[in-house]
Amino acid sequence: MNLVFYIAILFSFTFTQDHIDGLIQHVLHGVSDSAALSLPIIEQEYPNNPSVLFLKGLLEKDGENAMRIFSKLYNTHPTSEYGDDAVMKVAEYYYAAGLYVQASDWLRKMPIYYSRSEHIERAVKLFLNSLIVSGHKDTAIFYSRVFERQFPSLNVDGKIKALLKEFALSEQEQKKMMSNVHEIITPILKPHIEQKDPLQADEGIIDVSKSIFSLQTGAFSVQKNAESQKIDLVVAGFNARITELYRDQRVLYAVHIGHYHSRDDASKISTQIKTKLSLNSIIVTID
Repeated sequence: MNLVFYIAILFSFTFTQDHIDGLIQHVLHGVSDSAALSLPIIEQEYPNNPSVLFLKGLLEKDGENAMRIFSKLYNTHPTSEYGDDAVMKVAEYYYAAGLYVQASDWLRKMPIYYSRSEHIERAVKLFLNSLIVSGHKDTAIFYSRVFERQFPSLNVDGKIKALLKEFALSEQEQKKMMSNVHEIITPILKPHIEQKDPLQADEGIIDVSKSIFSLQTGAFSVQKNAESQKIDLVVAGFNARITELYRDQRVLYAVHIGHYHSRDDASKISTQIKTKLSLNSIIVTID
């Protein structure tokens, strides 16, 4: 009855830009019910509004569909209030998927078109890292010098040195580091490894053969980085694993979490990962 009453009010309500911006803020803070109910009406009222497109992208549960919506927002309304947010959403999708060349193409737009964006520091770091892990280290160094002059307050030189140092670790150092980490962390990991997936805690053992979805939080060219992220996830209570991917004749180490029967199930865990670890994840299909 309350839901019917609320919907009736919606149909008699004219939304303003402030209302739409308010709904966007609600979704960004994890409250999406009212926005989801309002969206169909707002779309009819403002079919090509950039704020409405951004809200629609935030509410879209399928990562690939959301990426297309954000791409459309940028291509049709690049100077809108949410233009920089849309670019970052697309870039982060590609970055989490391990598609670093595509991620760098989108991240390059940030210092060119949105140099005053609140996302600029994260964009610069992700851009430089995307270039490094995709095998364009010299290009990353070149851009770091450009950004150092463009953004003197960001300590770009420190960021590029840290990224290069991390990437340049020898295989022997990587193995030694991971060996030490495993010796320390194994007693902590064991109960978490034996724990069931949080979503399936009351549903018995998961039949993996019938599960078609999983989550991916990153895809790394350096296995150590994948192992490090996996450890963070397992310690936080998530069923993480590493899967080898083959992209452009290169091996990437993807961090996958769980096996899920539906996108909704995966989306719930994605929200938990974001809340606990501030990690973005995308829903992927298990082969």
